[in-house]
Amino acid sequence: MKREYAIVDVFTDRALAGNPLAVFRDGSGIDAGTMQAIAKELHLSETTFVLPPGAKEADRRVRIFTPDNELPFAGHPTIGTAYMLADGKDAELRLEEGVGVIRVTVRGGFVQMEQPLPSFTGTTVTRKDAAAALGLAVEEVRSDVPIQMASSGVPFLFIPLANLKAVRRTRPPVGLDGNVYVFAMSAERSGSQLHGRMFGAGMGVGEDPATGSAQGPLGAYLIAHGLVDGAPTARIRSEQGFEIGRPSILDIEVDNANGRVTAVRVGGRCVAVGGGWLDV
Repeated sequence: MKREYAIVDVFTDRALAGNPLAVFRDGSGIDAGTMQAIAKELHLSETTFVLPPGAKEADRRVRIFTPDNELPFAGHPTIGTAYMLADGKDAELRLEEGVGVIRVTVRGGFVQMEQPLPSFTGTTVTRKDAAAALGLAVEEVRSDVPIQMASSGVPFLFIPLANLKAVRRTRPPVGLDGNVYVFAMSAERSGSQLHGRMFGAGMGVGEDPATGSAQGPLGAYLIAHGLVDGAPTARIRSEQGFEIGRPSILDIEVDNANGRVTAVRVGGRCVAVGGGWLDV
């Protein structure tokens, strides 16, 4: 049976940049094992399958697969799938994912999702450990803000670095498990406030061009540690993917009251670039 899919580049306003995504707008009748095999066949960082909703408050159900496993939530698949479902129109969508129902708005080609509120935990990773794992000098890992784990459904280890040069020099981490997000509060492009890289051994994707699911926790982290002005809505522009030739721009909004995060939104632009079919 021929199954059609579309390819969309997410967190970019031009083709062949951002983070590519395959979207099967009709995933009905495809079992989970076949979905996983398709994701491995296409070998993009994620592939999504759109299904009828199970929750009455949702418009669609979306299953998200990396080449190695299924994810309960991910940013660029949510953004890109909503963009393709909107089909060039403004829309408000409620997408059922493993973490619950995600609200997404599409306005003038800009797509924004409301993420689950981030949670934070400690880590035993020290500056020395982080520097050694990343191939950096210990002085290139900041000492004034902590290395910290955070999640809005997918956990990330956030490692703050001293400057843009250190981010560029970072190698894929050796000896650190899971998803590692390094960043510095400087950027290449005008209008961006930070430059990041995400190494996703925990997702089986190597280095990720744009990691939407990391941006909500990252925004909350920046506010919690005074790296950006947090009142009452912080608006932060993040850039990622430059080192691997897939420049991506991600926009973060964090609402907070009396030092407490009350809502997190992440958005960006998308470009449909093609598609195809699989006979499965």
